[in-house]
Amino acid sequence: MNLYIFNPENDLALAFGGINYTPPPAAQRIARELALLPLWYAREGEETTICSAEPVPDDFRHSLEPLGLAVSTVAFKQIGELPFDRIEVWGWNLALAHRLHQAGVDNRLLPSPEQCNHLRRLAHRRLATEAGRYLASHIDYPMPPLPVELHTPDEVQAFTEQSDRKVLKAPWSGSGRGLYWNLYGYDTSLAQWSNGVLQKQGVLMGEPFYEKERDWAMEFYSDGTRVTFAGYSSFLTDNHGAYKENRLTTDHRLHKELSAAVGPHIVTAVREALASFFTERVAPVYTGYLGVDMMTYLAPDGTTRLHPFVEINLRMNMGVVARRIADRFVAPGCEGHYRIDYFPRPGTLYRDHLERLHQHPARIVDGRFAGGYFALTPVLPDSQYRACIEFDAR
Repeated sequence: MNLYIFNPENDLALAFGGINYTPPPAAQRIARELALLPLWYAREGEETTICSAEPVPDDFRHSLEPLGLAVSTVAFKQIGELPFDRIEVWGWNLALAHRLHQAGVDNRLLPSPEQCNHLRRLAHRRLATEAGRYLASHIDYPMPPLPVELHTPDEVQAFTEQSDRKVLKAPWSGSGRGLYWNLYGYDTSLAQWSNGVLQKQGVLMGEPFYEKERDWAMEFYSDGTRVTFAGYSSFLTDNHGAYKENRLTTDHRLHKELSAAVGPHIVTAVREALASFFTERVAPVYTGYLGVDMMTYLAPDGTTRLHPFVEINLRMNMGVVARRIADRFVAPGCEGHYRIDYFPRPGTLYRDHLERLHQHPARIVDGRFAGGYFALTPVLPDSQYRACIEFDAR
């Protein structure tokens, strides 16, 4: 039996670095309300239990039946009482491993403190710089400049006062968080933000601003020995770079669209080179999924180019979730969107949920979605977060 834990605060825990990390209230809420998300990416055909503090509503259980799914849950405090064979988490960090150890989980199922610290070092944005350097040495293609490491306020000021626009990134952050879009030079707001990151994390990564055309990702899987390609991802972000949604379509279509934008030989070369890089650099110490966020952007000469090392997520990620849903649960010929919604006012999300259920109920044919709207996690009257899929009306 396998245990799945959705811990979306992983990047914040990595930034903290210690065993006594307490997620902020918003992170605790999203973890609680989307706790059942692993249901959609768990390995098919295996006995699976999901860690959840809340009972599963009957209407949600019934909604799963046409898909051939059932859900089994366990509270965190009871984890140590069950004989699990494997523990699958959103991402490993020292604090989570420590909590699981205290809960009575067999240490053989947990990474050691040394392994956690090694993974933390690998999860630093510096890994994207290494990947960029590797790609530049193996592929004949005009790669973007490598990120610059900034260690002091003076270095940050000198970098951001250059004539072109810049983006600053906290070293342990992901999914569009920990970014500062520097469009106006070094001002009080930037100084306060950058000084805070430097005090907590010791360094900032500085990069040029790109005229982005579209967000992409390549997903990979490490079995502990070798890293292999696991699929493409096409996603949307808001104006601040925060994740909004993924497309649900075939891997073949995404490959075709990306190849049309930058050339099939470049897509293949990047995919193969990254798999080789991760096999050397990551596989010896990490088992699980990882994703490489990319973008197509408009170069100064007017051509569309690929930035193939925007961000590396050394953990499960929304692109893999979307890929698994599209491959396993979407009917042939159908395309839709997978998204995470946030409604700050309690009650608003529940009303939206009921309205969508009424206007666009899910159509499920032979255990696969063929249209409509479906909530992937329970939506209650006081919910603020939702994972859902929706298909355009036909």
